Amino acid sequence: MNASATAPLSVLRFWRDLEVFNIPTAPSAKDSSDQVKIVTLRRGDVLPWQHPHFQPTQEHGYVHVVYVGVADTEDLSRLMLQSVFPEEDLSERERQRATGNGWLAAFVANEDGHPKLDSYLPASFAHGVDALWHSEPLENVNARLARATDEFGQRRHHLRPVATDAQQTPTTGQPDTPPAPNPLTWGDLDEELRAVCKLLGPGADAADLDWRVVVRVSRVKRRFLDDSLNAAIDYLNSFYLDDLNRLITQGGKNKPFGKALSTFLGAPIAPEQRIDILNDHAAMGELVSVARLPSARWPASPEAPLVLAQQAAVAQVLSTLGRDGGTLGINGPPGTGKTTLLCDVIAEVVTERARKIAALSRPIELFEDSVSVAGRNFFPLKAKVVGGSSIVVTSTNNNAVKNITQELPAREKVHSDFASATYFDEVIREVFAAQKVVDDDKQPIDCWGLVAAALGNAGNRRSFARGFFRDEARQAPNTETSSPGNAQVDDAPGAAAQASTPAPADPLPPSIKQLLEAASNDYTRYQGEWHAAKKSFLALLDDFDARRGVLLQAEKAAQRIDACQLRVNAQRDAVQALAEAIDQASRHLKQLQDNKAIQHALVDSRRATLDQARSQCLPKLWDKLCALFGQDTERMKTLRATLVEPTLAFAQSTEALAQLAQDGAMAEARLEQQREAHRTQVLTLQGSERELQGHQRALKAGHDAGARHFPNASFWQLPADQRHRASVAVSPALDALRARIFLQAMELHRLTVLANAGKFIGNLRAVNGMLTGSLKDKLSLEQRPLLWDAFFFIVPVVSTTLASFDRLFAGMGQDSLGWLLIDEAGQATPQSAAGAIWRSQRAVLVGDPLQIEPVFTVPLMLVEEFRRRHAVDPLWSPNDESVQTLADRVTRHGSWVASQVTGTVVDSEKAQPIWTGMPLRTHRRCDDPMFNVANRIAYAEQMVHGRVDDQGQPEKTKFTCVLGDSAWLDVRATRASHPVVEDELHVLVNCLRQLQQQPAFTPARKAGGKDKAAKVFVISPFRKVKNACIKRIKDSGLGQIECGTVHTFQGKEAEIVFLVLGTAPGQAGSGARAWASGKPNLLNVAITRAKHRLYVIGDASQWGGLNHFDQLAEDMPARQTPSTPRSFDAIAHEARL
Repeated sequence: MNASATAPLSVLRFWRDLEVFNIPTAPSAKDSSDQVKIVTLRRGDVLPWQHPHFQPTQEHGYVHVVYVGVADTEDLSRLMLQSVFPEEDLSERERQRATGNGWLAAFVANEDGHPKLDSYLPASFAHGVDALWHSEPLENVNARLARATDEFGQRRHHLRPVATDAQQTPTTGQPDTPPAPNPLTWGDLDEELRAVCKLLGPGADAADLDWRVVVRVSRVKRRFLDDSLNAAIDYLNSFYLDDLNRLITQGGKNKPFGKALSTFLGAPIAPEQRIDILNDHAAMGELVSVARLPSARWPASPEAPLVLAQQAAVAQVLSTLGRDGGTLGINGPPGTGKTTLLCDVIAEVVTERARKIAALSRPIELFEDSVSVAGRNFFPLKAKVVGGSSIVVTSTNNNAVKNITQELPAREKVHSDFASATYFDEVIREVFAAQKVVDDDKQPIDCWGLVAAALGNAGNRRSFARGFFRDEARQAPNTETSSPGNAQVDDAPGAAAQASTPAPADPLPPSIKQLLEAASNDYTRYQGEWHAAKKSFLALLDDFDARRGVLLQAEKAAQRIDACQLRVNAQRDAVQALAEAIDQASRHLKQLQDNKAIQHALVDSRRATLDQARSQCLPKLWDKLCALFGQDTERMKTLRATLVEPTLAFAQSTEALAQLAQDGAMAEARLEQQREAHRTQVLTLQGSERELQGHQRALKAGHDAGARHFPNASFWQLPADQRHRASVAVSPALDALRARIFLQAMELHRLTVLANAGKFIGNLRAVNGMLTGSLKDKLSLEQRPLLWDAFFFIVPVVSTTLASFDRLFAGMGQDSLGWLLIDEAGQATPQSAAGAIWRSQRAVLVGDPLQIEPVFTVPLMLVEEFRRRHAVDPLWSPNDESVQTLADRVTRHGSWVASQVTGTVVDSEKAQPIWTGMPLRTHRRCDDPMFNVANRIAYAEQMVHGRVDDQGQPEKTKFTCVLGDSAWLDVRATRASHPVVEDELHVLVNCLRQLQQQPAFTPARKAGGKDKAAKVFVISPFRKVKNACIKRIKDSGLGQIECGTVHTFQGKEAEIVFLVLGTAPGQAGSGARAWASGKPNLLNVAITRAKHRLYVIGDASQWGGLNHFDQLAEDMPARQTPSTPRSFDAIAHEARL
């Protein structure tokens, strides 16, 4: 069995069955706010609707969400396990990850304690256990839950049929109304607990758990009371079963899924086909090529560009997913700029839509013909303009979702170079006020633009709508008529003004509705401004294309110039060699010619000698007569003998002359050939030199444009840390231009909305009805995508938790959303994202498998039982896998992170390298030793520090603390109640008192700014230690200090972090320590929350030799720390000295 061979339908059924058994989380005190109180009750306590503090007034009412059967998640997980496998118990790992409290049933009650009968929701795992007991299929659990809601109504209210209009009482003529339910009592709550416990079998009664009731009490204005009651129901119904069942139904009909989900559920990339871009420089160079440089970026500081790995990730996301869709994983270790790169992705997606707007001749061409939505005209936006451009940011982590949608609109997210940028800024300020969004100091956040909306649950949607549209009690005359003939009525001056009469002046800042009402009276102005904005946008794009063209030529030059220089050098050598050969050949030819002349003279001389000798040897008469008779005279014999030598000499010299003539001819021919070769080589050299000069000019132009690096051989020869801190083929001027392009794209969107004010008023009224739920019965699911198109056009980014995704995007089917950005994907179980990915054309999954793993409460034995039932490979099990790990294994470009070995403790033969998606490696958050330890224990030292001095060493932060440098405060346990160590709590309180007396401050970011008090976190791996820390801090009067387990802090950061280790010494605490040190994840997250100071409080002798903690001990030498206040003060003083 393997991941490739497992059918997607089997995986989905496996996930669905597991989701049935997931334990829902009850709210806790940390969820309380000014308007919401979380009340935990035990039998006999005063119920909230009977408590004087929660009595309704004429102005305000209360909504109660009641959670029955609340117990520790660990206890409920054990109860679930033993209901199926009575003899089994939870492992240490299962106990530690079962954090918080769960519940068995929940429902909504009004301010008088009357339950809302249709709000009842039992925990599905109880019905799952009962289904297993009765051998019923788990696909019927949804029907069981619906039946349970009906049974709740019967228990709490003796229902009888509601009379119809015809069934009226004889005396009043009015419909016979059923009696109202009685207020809830402890007897009712006990009965509800028994009803669910019965499903869990006899073990539930025998378990003797500490059952509680938790009530979420919300104080709301009376005019919003009904809406809040409905919102509370929606709040309960956030889970994944509906989506998983929907996908199983589609798969069972053999209907293919979209590319994003098909990729997510597909076979992993084969190891030999994976491209490790940290080692394959050619592949990395291709990813960061200027040809892939996006035209837009977020308006951050032009002096702080994306660095190499961020550039590669953004380019790969946009070029691969933007074109073809699909799924892509990005591996983002702590502090490596995940949000920064997502901002650049968002900027480019919005800009791409602006290109399509700019292709329109008139603003009104944005719309299709009108359709009827909820009885009103609605003008759909053209798919060719808006299709595939919606952006949803989601996570299981509420903090991750809030971080992005609260950061993007904030003024401080935009660099001061772009201080004049605005985009419906007055509207987002109203939205933030309605949603009570404030900064760390509880002050309103200064905003620049309406670029993101935190929606999710019904409460968020309604509060957003109040600030966004604000339509209550101010309905203007109908802006749409039912006549189809009026579909183009707004395309003429004055028509929009006729369609909408301005409302009376509002004392509050304007909502989008008021802005549109005002704009509808100024049609000509906004038409003209739209055309001007379009012209400016296109001019900026032309400027970018020209500049990118210069950089593209410079990049090509940088990649070719070295080879060209080598070729020129070789050709110059060849020309020189040919010149030398020609010179030598010329001298040789001259020598031959000189020799020939000498030889010619010698031939002439010997010819003369021979002629003279012959003249002396002429026969006389007697010699001739003898010759007639064939006789030679003695005289002739003697004379002929004297001719032999001059004849031979003449012949030899003649032959030598001929040879010299031949050699000369050959030498002359060779010389001519060499001269021709030289001429050819010179021409070739001249061409190469012109090419080299062209490269030099192109490269100089690139450098003159501000680009320092291009992806060429010399760049890859830089040390790895320098490469990863570098930015390729960009410059401050170009990045400033790209930021202006994005801002102008936003301006073009703004003016498109205002130039079409009349149509957008009507469209947004329907959107407002969808968000508030007022159109719930009038709005078909098929029409919702049209409304979302209109909303996303104005607000490009929407955030929601994965748990609320199904409810928020009801009616949105396969591939109906453009972009899905899942943050902290390493914390999400695979099944939690399936529905969101199914709705999306493109999914970018950002996270880190080496940080916090998903919180999954289903016992391992149950997981394995369902896995075997469905014949699913373990690689699909949420027990060990996350959304991130699944995304990573289908991402071709990424990197291998070497084994998680930190020393001699881990068996290196068992440690396996981990494949991650697109790797981010430049860390900018933590000082040492936090950075160094995390880099070693989790990332095989692949990360590099982003903040360095001129020598390339980590930059010293200007931060001082009364407690001295980061240290391991070595506390030997003398008083321990596992896992809580009293001595450690004493040291923690002493440290906090020191900080209270002499606070630490973070230097102001800007000149003239105000130093901010340093934020402090207290973190522990263990729930009981965390609870003890909270109690001790509260009892010591130390104020509000954020304290929690490691799981609750991922995505957060503070200047100072205390890591309280806990655990009893020796065998009593060894199991807990083994769990905490088994993987680097917990320690990695804990220490990387600290920006400047980390104080580890614990027994170094018990922890310092364990996996990963041994590296911590090596980098943070233990400081012996007694737990008495006076002695600790002295030691802290010594540390400062």
